[in-house]
Amino acid sequence: MNALNHKQEIKKVTFISIGVNTFLSIIKMVGGAAFQSNALFVDGIHSLSDIATDFFVLIISKFSREEPDAEHPYGHERFETLGTTALGCVLISVGIIICYENVVSLLIGEHAGAPNMLSLVVALISVVANEWLFRFTLKTGKKVNSNLIVANAWHSRSDALSSIAVLVGLFLTWLGFSFMDSVVAILVGFMISKVGWDFLWDSIKELVDTSVDFERIGEMKKFIQTIDGVQDLHNLRSRKMGPVAVLDVNIQVRPDISVSEGHEIATTVSNRMISNFEEVKDVIVHIDIKDDRKNGVNFTHDTKCYLPLRTDIEKKLQALGIEFHKLILHYDNSFIDIEIELAKEMDRVEVEASIRKFSWARNISFFQRI
Repeated sequence: MNALNHKQEIKKVTFISIGVNTFLSIIKMVGGAAFQSNALFVDGIHSLSDIATDFFVLIISKFSREEPDAEHPYGHERFETLGTTALGCVLISVGIIICYENVVSLLIGEHAGAPNMLSLVVALISVVANEWLFRFTLKTGKKVNSNLIVANAWHSRSDALSSIAVLVGLFLTWLGFSFMDSVVAILVGFMISKVGWDFLWDSIKELVDTSVDFERIGEMKKFIQTIDGVQDLHNLRSRKMGPVAVLDVNIQVRPDISVSEGHEIATTVSNRMISNFEEVKDVIVHIDIKDDRKNGVNFTHDTKCYLPLRTDIEKKLQALGIEFHKLILHYDNSFIDIEIELAKEMDRVEVEASIRKFSWARNISFFQRI
């Protein structure tokens, strides 16, 4: 499914959610006021806040699905994380307010009268509608791979649970336990705050570059090792960005291959990871000729040993009077293997002996142009 279809699916499910929540907020607030139920009324306020949340989700989803630009070269997926963070904060605040108001009601002894039987019907309608909305939204969220839509789906599931609590509270109040209306309203408030905290905590973990779960990382490692040319891998790191993940990995290849072949292997690893793992958006592949770790710790930048680069080596060879057409260098940790095509007839034994005076020179081989 392309980005345009994703946007259309998100827009569709969010507008349906707005319609359902508008209907539920009206019948619950009117029912709570008419049938003397605090729990039902605050549940209606909860549904009313859901409408604002749905519009917020709609706006954030639009921005998060935009293509990368000059200011956001890695894309806009973190807008979705920001939206989920805000959604969590709103839910926590709503839950705290509901709990506070009903704790006060309990302390001063203000209890609702016996609710009308119709209030039970309203609460039951809310349970059914929110559970249907949860299943529909969750299916869409997974389909478009959107954490924000999935979070909004669980928001609907929390509404269904809170409506169940209200239903139980109304029934107990109807039986004569009038204080239970406020008790259940407090329970509803706590549940709303708990869901909000879960959203907020998950978003915080994402904002500090939390990795993809370990089981999924294991699957990715096994997959990379099946790609032709990859001898081994290490330092596979990942970070979540909204619905996607960005990876970087060190792969080991044969030390005698060309730069272009190593680049092709790296490109293949990146492309196949993106094709086979739907959450992977980008992969940065670093090429190693051997494992550059020590005791499992990355020590790519060795401060004790700096090998000379091509320009310095060419100058050293020219200083020795060695003329060459072509020079191929193979770096292997603390040593360099050299393949050299001489430009004129020279004693190869003497040339080799001269080059071996350098501590970093290991194997020297000669070839000639065909």
